[in-house]
Amino acid sequence: MYGFATHSGQFRRARMWIIFPDSALSTARFLASCLLLNSLQNSPGRRPFECQCWQGCDSMLKETLDTMNLALKELADINYALDESLIVAITDQTGKIIFANSKFCEISKYSKEELLGQNHRIINSGHHSKEFFRTMWRTIAQGKVWRGEIKNKAKDGTYYWMDTTIVPCLNKDRKPYQYVSFRIDITDRKKAEEYLRRSDKIAAAGQLASAIAHEIRNPLAAIKWTVELLQSNNSNADQKQFEMILSELDRVNSIVGELLLLSKPHVASLKSQDLQPLVEMVVSLMNIQARRAKIDILLELEDNLPTVRCDESQIKQVFINLLKNSIEAMPKGGKIRVAGFQNQDNQVVFRIKDEGVGIPPELIARLGEPFHTTKDNGTGLGLMICHKIVEEHHGRLDIHSEINRGTTIDIILPVASSLDASAQPTA
Repeated sequence: MYGFATHSGQFRRARMWIIFPDSALSTARFLASCLLLNSLQNSPGRRPFECQCWQGCDSMLKETLDTMNLALKELADINYALDESLIVAITDQTGKIIFANSKFCEISKYSKEELLGQNHRIINSGHHSKEFFRTMWRTIAQGKVWRGEIKNKAKDGTYYWMDTTIVPCLNKDRKPYQYVSFRIDITDRKKAEEYLRRSDKIAAAGQLASAIAHEIRNPLAAIKWTVELLQSNNSNADQKQFEMILSELDRVNSIVGELLLLSKPHVASLKSQDLQPLVEMVVSLMNIQARRAKIDILLELEDNLPTVRCDESQIKQVFINLLKNSIEAMPKGGKIRVAGFQNQDNQVVFRIKDEGVGIPPELIARLGEPFHTTKDNGTGLGLMICHKIVEEHHGRLDIHSEINRGTTIDIILPVASSLDASAQPTA
């Protein structure tokens, strides 16, 4: 503990002791008070200030300031480490952002000026339910730490996943006055998990398909031939029933064909292709079906897109399946936009965006699973095969959807030059 006594004309009958705790900050205050009171020696009409601990004040003050500077340096180092490794934001008790570090701006594509004063709805992807966020707010409002994974939407429309920890800061009444969130980007991990999950299900579906497809196809063909024979020998009165039976048999045959495609191993013959003519041809073909449903398919391709190594017939099947899905999702008509561009990761992206009914967030994660579909008469195999084809081309499908606003599907493929470079032997 440190202290000093004063004697002046005003305090001749009293001795005043001022005691400070032995800490760097309080010591600095004490020494500063010594210096201030000592300066009163030159004030007119005052007796000189007598400080009983004045000896060594200069060295004590220097030592204290050095300690404070060291502490500030350590805090700056910790802040730098956090800024480089974590995505950090601070909100007030109402949820308004009052601080966002540089990595938050980098991944969200928003500037600090755009983020400050906003709440986190600015990056809401629509993936999570309202109950998800109600539970989160209920937890932190009670002063408890919340941990979870959140899918967000950046300013440019891209999506990313965050492993998030939200820590409430409590006042003296143990009530939160602000919230500090620490986030880690886990987008790549989520994509890898999704790829492995879908690959396992494709393999399981393939084994199932190979076991049953051939057993079904032969008797199915016999039934169809018999129905066609009966149709040719009956009057016109029964034609509608025969047509209905044949239509259903064709549908079953189509499903069996998809199962066979899924089950048999296929080595794609990849060649460098300019996909612009193929996409234009598919759009022209699908426009015939689209116009019947009062839908316009708009094509917006960048000039001079890089070539892609692909199996042309398989990629054509992907575009047809996805455009067919979009058309069927728009019973009230509208527009489908097909865009093509090169992204910053040296990939060619073909984006199909419709104005359909959308897909609930809880169902998006299951898209591409066998026999899981959002359509009344679907099987889920078409989208599963699309995933399989694109993955065999070293690419991926990204699907995002909002209820009553539509669905966006990105077909992402590496450019041919990047695959050629990775295939070169290294010394």
